[in-house]
Parts: sequence; structure tokens; C-alpha cells
Amino acid sequence: MARNQSSKKLISLVKSVLIDKLVKDEAEIENHSESAIIEKHILDSFLPKNGQARYFAEFYLYGDTENHGIGATLDAIFSYNSEGSESQTSKYTNLLPIVQFARTQQIYCNTIPTGKEPDFRHFCSQLRSIYNKFKCLSENAKDSERKFYYQNEANFMRDLLKEATEEPQFMRYSNFYQIVIDNWVDLQNWSITFRMLSDLAKMEKGWKDTPETRTTLLQLLKDVSTEWE
Repeated sequence: MARNQSSKKLISLVKSVLIDKLVKDEAEIENHSESAIIEKHILDSFLPKNGQARYFAEFYLYGDTENHGIGATLDAIFSYNSEGSESQTSKYTNLLPIVQFARTQQIYCNTIPTGKEPDFRHFCSQLRSIYNKFKCLSENAKDSERKFYYQNEANFMRDLLKEATEEPQFMRYSNFYQIVIDNWVDLQNWSITFRMLSDLAKMEKGWKDTPETRTTLLQLLKDVSTEWE
């Protein structure tokens, strides 16, 4: 049976006397040990205040299980956001910075799709739904400029869908992130969008899991989650 092990660190504090007094006062008021008070303040300073965002950071981004890291965290965030309170709606519409982060980091992955990935068929079905949405937007556009734009986007998605179903080895995952980024106003409040992004995060292999990428994603998560309920 695995056991939680605590590690001890020797630290040097410039204002140790002041910190000691503050910790002692709070420990007495809260009826906790001084170590518990220090740990609480350290974690609160690093982790998001929102409970769900904090869970993503603690158990996925910095977790010690097999399913942790950048890719697992992105998958968890996108999957969670696809489950809105109403049918087919996303929970939050402020995740664009995290989608942009995923788009930027995706270039470091080394995935060559085969079409046999466990999530591939679901991914294609979500992409087909997005394609159909833009066909509909094109048909219902009230001015020629918007009609032309949506038709171009629909044609691009049609070509990507054809490539995914017929020659998946030539797919570029970056295209799908870019579709979402370029059409954020139309896609931000739709569960299908985040289901597709979740599939992408899972199918990608070789996410760059470094101190820089972890702290960047952590800060983004802290920023966007300030607007979450």
C-alpha cells in the first residue's frame, strides 16, 4: 500500500520574526498546527482559488498519478467545460487563452495520427458537427460578406474532415485549434467545441511538460477561473 510521505525543507526567511508571530496567532485562532498554517498559505498563493480549477492544478497538472501533465490537464479542462447547465452549451466562455496555449504548445508534439486512436471517431463526429454549423451559418447569413466568410470556413472544415476520414496521417492538429481560435465568437458557448478539443488533447502525444509550461498553464488557469462561479 502506498503511503503519503511528507518532505522537510530547510528555508531561510528574511522576516522570520514577523512571520513567526503571524503564524503563531493564526494557528492559535484556527486551532491548527503552525505547519498546517504555513502549508495552507503556501498552497493558497500558488493554486487557483476556485475549487474546480484548483482540482485541475493539484490532481492533473501537478498530480503524481499516471494520468497527469499538460495534455491530461488540457483534456480535463476541455472535457469539464463541455458540460454546461443546458443541452449543448459549454460551462464557461472565457477559455480562449487556454485554447491559444494548447495551439502554441501543440507544435512540440510528435503525433502522427493513424485513424485508429480510441477517440478518433468521436473527434471526427465533433468536427462534422462544426462543419454543419458553419454550413448553416453561411446559409442564414444576412449579408454577403458574412456569407462568404462562413462558406469559406465550412469548405475548409469539409476538406479537413475528408482528410481525417481518408488520410489521417496527413492531418495537422494545429488546424483544428486554429478553427476554434478564429471562430471563437461562434464556438465558445458550444459543448461540441470543447469535446473536440478534449479529443485533440488526448490524441496528441509528447506534450512539452516543463516548469515553464506548467507554470504558464497554471497562471492561465488562475486567471480564467476568477470568472467562474
